[in-house]
Amino acid sequence: MKVLLTALNSKYIHTNLAVRYLHEFSIQRGYPCQICEYTINQHLPDILDEIYRQSPDVLMLSCYIWNIEMMLDLAEEYRRICPDVTIIAGGPEVSYQSQQILEENPALDSILRGEGEQSFLEYQQYLAKERPIEEVSSLVWRDESGTIHTNPEAPLLDMALLPFPYPDLESLSDKILYFESIRGCPFRCSYCLSSVAGRVRYMPLPMVFERLQKFLDARVRQVKFVDRTFNCSKEYSMAIWKYLSEHDNGITNFHFELTAHLIDDEMIEFLKTVRRGLFQFEIGVQSTNPDTIREIRRTTDTERLLSVCRKLDEAKNIHLHLDLIAGLPYENLESFGNSFDTVMQIRPQQMQLGFLKVLKGSYMAQAAGEYGLVYSKKAPFQVIRTNWISYDDLMLLKDMETVVEDYYNSGLFSHQIGWMLDQEQSVFSFFLNFGRWKVANGLRLIPQSFEDRCTTLKNYYLSCHPDRASQLPLLHDLCLFDLCLHTKPKKLPDWVSTEQNLVYKDQIRDFYRNESLMAELFPARQNHDSKQLAKESHLQILSFDPITLQNRPIAFLFDYSQRDLLGNARFLDVSSYIF
Repeated sequence: MKVLLTALNSKYIHTNLAVRYLHEFSIQRGYPCQICEYTINQHLPDILDEIYRQSPDVLMLSCYIWNIEMMLDLAEEYRRICPDVTIIAGGPEVSYQSQQILEENPALDSILRGEGEQSFLEYQQYLAKERPIEEVSSLVWRDESGTIHTNPEAPLLDMALLPFPYPDLESLSDKILYFESIRGCPFRCSYCLSSVAGRVRYMPLPMVFERLQKFLDARVRQVKFVDRTFNCSKEYSMAIWKYLSEHDNGITNFHFELTAHLIDDEMIEFLKTVRRGLFQFEIGVQSTNPDTIREIRRTTDTERLLSVCRKLDEAKNIHLHLDLIAGLPYENLESFGNSFDTVMQIRPQQMQLGFLKVLKGSYMAQAAGEYGLVYSKKAPFQVIRTNWISYDDLMLLKDMETVVEDYYNSGLFSHQIGWMLDQEQSVFSFFLNFGRWKVANGLRLIPQSFEDRCTTLKNYYLSCHPDRASQLPLLHDLCLFDLCLHTKPKKLPDWVSTEQNLVYKDQIRDFYRNESLMAELFPARQNHDSKQLAKESHLQILSFDPITLQNRPIAFLFDYSQRDLLGNARFLDVSSYIF
């Protein structure tokens, strides 16, 4: 009997950890199954055809907030194609209100709730006629008469039994890989399903080290820990950080979700020593409103959180990603703006403006009536309004989120936007009004190239500050520097040029002809001639120093063979070789 584990990822570069766990846990115990991964951006008819070609007897669907609607459509359509196939759903989007989901979706035969490794193994044993269906843990199933039954839940899995999910690691070099060392969460945040995930369990450290070494040996680009609060145990998290630092391969980046108030000075001092780019931290602030923090069952000390983030940022070696959630209880537009301005004092590398999603099984869903919380009944179940914030205000924040993503989080405009924000009293007002301005100028839904977005940013800034038109030469060089960080400056906005290079064209030619200098600056490519190196890099003359903002000639060499996680090229100040 052929069992097919099916995933619909949100992007091609993602991998589905759940189906890989089920696959490995099952086959290691002698029960075969197969995996197929697609994305929500593919056409459903094409996915159905691909599944049909594999002729599964049992179709398992991995359901999340980003794919649940498409998964239910897939189940319904595939039932039409193959009426006799058995279709089972699992994952967080079907683990709560499971009986109701079965009642509303007759294409589904059953649902596996919660952690799936043990219950999926038991279901495989049921298929092999080795146990009755009534003894398959965590299964909600429909019998031949249509009656729905709910079996007792499986016990929480010992993390030492969790298999390594990537036996095919060598073929996944272009993917984001995920790793889980902890299950459960010590906190009970009202909007999060981790609050109901049970006690905290840890994978034994020797097992963690062995598996992380596999990622390091394969020199993968990025590994994201999916642990909800990675640093809930200082001893455990420090052991892992120290191992990764001691075995750093110079390439792999590791992403962690942390709680800031659990980071102490000893941890900060150690973290200052790690390679730039080795670690990436995501810290959920969510709100700085004390009433909101208390209502969502958090214990955040905002001042301590900001202090920790400032200390983490001092060495400039760790990418900081801070999160806020719009639509929480007691948070209106003004309160959210205060939270945004407070957090942006840190100037994190990414400032995530998210919107409350009311998840099945969360306390937030239970308290929706009390909060006047209206939310979409379709995934992702996003807030529409509350007693404190209207849909109109949430629309303003959505427009703002777009410009924050495009101009701040993308990293494409870091020097331009940084210079602008340093002159603003309220970063929140800058971005909120930018979103309004784009809507008013008919630009909200129009796709724009990088060059067009540079012009849009410049036009918005001058519309806010017409008295600062004299600073356009500095903004010109900041824009050119940002562009050179990502690509050779071939296609430029109509107000930007590289004519400064014409004055120094002889010096630039001689620079690339200096073989000993090229060997010093490009030690990894000593076999490349000057023409090859010129193709793989770019030398740009600027009138302003984009780092200090001083008005002085400066020359930068951009090496496009070496980039950071945001795509920025390695750059060097080579002024002494040009002037």
